[in-house]
Amino acid sequence: MDLNDNPIPNSVPLHQKSGRYFHTLHVQDLSNLYQQCYKQIDETVNQLVDSTSPSTTGISEQIADITSTYKLISTYESESNLFHEGIKDLKENFKQISDACPQIDLSTWDKYRTGELTAPKLSELYLSMSTAELTATVNNTDTLKILKVLPYIWNDPTCVIPDLQSPAGEDDLQIEGGKIELTCPITCKPYEAPLISKKCNHVFDKDGIQNYLQGYTTRDCPQAACSQVVSMRDFVKDPIMELRCKIARIKESQEQDKRSNQAVDVL
Repeated sequence: MDLNDNPIPNSVPLHQKSGRYFHTLHVQDLSNLYQQCYKQIDETVNQLVDSTSPSTTGISEQIADITSTYKLISTYESESNLFHEGIKDLKENFKQISDACPQIDLSTWDKYRTGELTAPKLSELYLSMSTAELTATVNNTDTLKILKVLPYIWNDPTCVIPDLQSPAGEDDLQIEGGKIELTCPITCKPYEAPLISKKCNHVFDKDGIQNYLQGYTTRDCPQAACSQVVSMRDFVKDPIMELRCKIARIKESQEQDKRSNQAVDVL
C-alpha cells in the first residue's frame, strides 16, 4: 500500500503529556530474588560443613554441583543487570531522538503519514537492543572464593592457596607448600573473629587489631616486614579464615573423640 494512502502514520514522536507514562516502563527488579538465592547457597555450604565429617570423601562433587549452580545464578544476575541497563539506555536514546522530532499536530500529521517526517519506533529500537550479544560475567564474591577453596581446606585447614584473586573463569587452584597459621600474630590465640587487611591481606583477630590500633588513626601493619600503614577502616571480615578455623575445630573435636574411644577400648 502506498504511504500516501495510509491514513495513520507509521510512527510519531512521544507526546509531551505522555512522558510520565513512558517513564513508568521499566524492567522488573529481581535483585531481592538473586540475593535470596545467594543466601540459600551460603546456608547450604554452612550446613554441609556442619553436618559432614572432614574425613568424609566425595565432598568435592557436592561442592562442584553447588559451584555450578552459583555460577549459573550469577550469570543470570549479570544478564539481568545488563538488560536493565540496556533498557535504561534505550529509553534515554528514544526520548532524545523523539524530542528532536517536530511535535505531532494538524500541520505535521500528513508529513508523518507520508513519511516526509519520521519518528523513532520504540519496538524497533528494543528489537535491535535485544539481539545484541550480552557479555555476562560471574561475580567473584566471597561465596565463590569459599566454594573454590573448600575442597582443599576440607582436607587440610592450614594449606596455602595463593591465587584466590584469580579470575572467576580460572577454576584451577595451585597449592604451594607451607602452612597457614590459625592463630592471631597479635594475641597468639586461635582466631575468633578474623579480619583481613584490604591493603596487604594480613589477617588478625578483631580484638587484637583493635587493641593494637587503639589511640591511633593509622599505624604500621603489625605483621613483621610489612610496609603498609593501616587503620581499622582497612579491615574486613575474612570468611576464608573463619572457615579454616571452623573445620580445624571440627577435626580437633573428632580427634579428641577418637582418642577417648581408644582409651575406653584399652580399658
